Amino acid sequence: MNAIQVISLTLLSILAANAQFIMKGKCPQPAVQEDFDVARYLGKWYEIQKLPNTFQKGKCATATYSLSPGVGFGVLNRELL
Repeated sequence: MNAIQVISLTLLSILAANAQFIMKGKCPQPAVQEDFDVARYLGKWYEIQKLPNTFQKGKCATATYSLSPGVGFGVLNRELL
């Protein structure tokens, strides 16, 4: 392994380590939003901007939120490939 490969691997390792978040204790329990209007949240939502990620390769992503009896919310995520 040459010096450039060693330096590159070291820098990538440091970047990967800095991307991790270690938290002591239990997971936080955020407060539920008061006066949440479920009816305004239901329906189809369109993605207008996104950050690069590995799990979403398509474009024109939508999320359709609905009420599911006995479950709560139903979510259908779609995207064009």
